Amino acid sequence: MRLAGFLIIAVFVSGLANSAQGPTFDAASVKLTGPDVQQPYTITGGPGTNDPRMFRAPRIGMLSLLARAFDVSMDEIAGPAWLRDVASRNNYTIVATVPPGTTKEQFHQMLQNLLVERFHLVFHRESRDFPGYQLVLDKGGPKFKEVTPTPDANPGAAPDVRAMSSAPSGADGFPNLPPRPRTFSQLRGGQTRTKYQERTMAEFVSNLGFLIGSSQGKSVLDGFPQPRVVDKTGLTGKYTFILEYYSAGTANLALALPTRVDSDTGTASPPAASDPDGGMPNIFVAIQKQLGLRLDKAAAVPMDMIVVQSVDKVPTAN
Repeated sequence: MRLAGFLIIAVFVSGLANSAQGPTFDAASVKLTGPDVQQPYTITGGPGTNDPRMFRAPRIGMLSLLARAFDVSMDEIAGPAWLRDVASRNNYTIVATVPPGTTKEQFHQMLQNLLVERFHLVFHRESRDFPGYQLVLDKGGPKFKEVTPTPDANPGAAPDVRAMSSAPSGADGFPNLPPRPRTFSQLRGGQTRTKYQERTMAEFVSNLGFLIGSSQGKSVLDGFPQPRVVDKTGLTGKYTFILEYYSAGTANLALALPTRVDSDTGTASPPAASDPDGGMPNIFVAIQKQLGLRLDKAAAVPMDMIVVQSVDKVPTAN
């Protein structure tokens, strides 16, 4: 009897640890995505956008929702296998009213509370070591120069996709748009060509592990942990540069993805130095030859994980 009582108390305490705390949405509708929801499944609104009071996610999977709520990468989430089952019907439509003046940090807490309240999320945090890389200066130093950031007249505005798709190309082949921090990607066959405009090294490495994984054909959606990359360049400014390399992931997705995208967004040995036709370097060689930087292997890069102990597939009714 004493043991049973202890277990009941332990479960009760665990539930309290993940109870909704802090800010919440003024109102929120959460339901399974129905067949009437059609593309595009563009997620809009929230702090830092041109619609800060209304958050809309027409179709979002649980793994993406968790990553957005905790402001982490998808491979920083561990949990039940169904979280990564992209073929499942476990997608959700969310419309939430955001209180005025909400910060991005408060918004993330609101999403966490939504998951606790509507999906009975139970989780804990822990640190795990993963193999990865350190981004360092190569011999001769960087092959790009620091730029002076351009003041953004409307920093909260979302990217105008229609304007970007119709903008004429500049001499570098990318859309000729007013200066501001941007990341453009052109995907053609196995070729990935990306322009980082007015970006810091911290912003560059933040997504570099995913680019490495994708270039090797090891997608995070297939359960492959992405290598972590730590910035050890010592470069503290903002920079504009182009990186062009062969990617197995791009080759596989080329037919499904547009050719031009803008976003205001034990490790295996590196593959062979070029694509199967020998015409383009892999991402490791491209970073060294084109940028004057280098990726050195790191045996253990610590990463904070969100470990999902349990979460419902079906939300409670509105």
